[in-house]
Amino acid sequence: MPRTSAAERRLCAATDAYLKNCAATDFSPRTLKNYTYTLEDFMNFFIESKENYADPNYATILLWRNSLIERQCSPSTVRQYLIRLHAFFEFACDPQCGGWYQTNPVSKRLLPNTRREELRPYDPLLTDQQVMKLWRNDRPPRAKAATYPRNYAIVILLLTTELRNAELLHLTPADLHWDDGEIFVEYGKGNRFRRVDFPDIAQSAVRIYLASGIRPRGLPDTAPLFGTTSEKGVFGARNRDCGWSAGSPTWLSALVERHVKAVTGVPNIRTHDLRHVGARLDLNGGMAQEELQAKLGHASPAITQVYSGKLMGKAGKRSAILVLEARERQAEINEGLLSASSQ
Repeated sequence: MPRTSAAERRLCAATDAYLKNCAATDFSPRTLKNYTYTLEDFMNFFIESKENYADPNYATILLWRNSLIERQCSPSTVRQYLIRLHAFFEFACDPQCGGWYQTNPVSKRLLPNTRREELRPYDPLLTDQQVMKLWRNDRPPRAKAATYPRNYAIVILLLTTELRNAELLHLTPADLHWDDGEIFVEYGKGNRFRRVDFPDIAQSAVRIYLASGIRPRGLPDTAPLFGTTSEKGVFGARNRDCGWSAGSPTWLSALVERHVKAVTGVPNIRTHDLRHVGARLDLNGGMAQEELQAKLGHASPAITQVYSGKLMGKAGKRSAILVLEARERQAEINEGLLSASSQ
């Protein structure tokens, strides 16, 4: 589409410069793709508007946000799009980066409220008693027997290692260092490498999953640890012999939500929620903020300090210790199941 106005040409030049800068810094390919999609959507909206002779302003952003809502984008998606656009204009307003604009037109007042209204900011998403239900390798009637070992292993890993959605999807058996009790996270946020603990319960859950045959035997250790043979909702290269590939983030989130609801009865628990629950247990179990920062892969301690609001009173800390003790007991039970099945 031809860019006939100075405002259109300025937006195009600023966008190109921003995306090139993102590619040259620590943006992962997936993050860069998401930012590119968002900025292209906004640019197309701006070019097609009747007021594209002037630079984008508050009214422009408001209209774009409303168009996203009309397209039935979820509040969390709209919020994410606006956050990306805000970051772009911060760059474009910086004189050292080009100084295309004087002010950032993306007001935080336009961000949808996606916080769950029924919860106060630091109410636990899952109680300690519900977490102990998740430790148990005891399939409820509502959970499918064919996929339960996989789903159990995924939830246990998310709770104990606090990996992000994408980090778990990129995990391979080659990343699991059993003897050292560590997992190598090769594709952390911003492509940053880190090591995280691989506790006994997680090791036993993964062994039970691998013994179940859900992951096709004979796959190389470099193939995704968790995945699917389904054509629906997958991404990445597929193994030609069996069609195995990593599931999509949406696939993983839906899987976790179904499993947690089946075991605890609590709906709408996402993969990232388990990261927060695990961090809460770590903090109340005595883990230092610096250690938690390294485990979560946060670049800034200020981000990790958000989790300090998850600290509980003395009774809560005693409860967290009981949860961790229950975790160790379940690890022993799982190992017993593995030994019995191998005989």
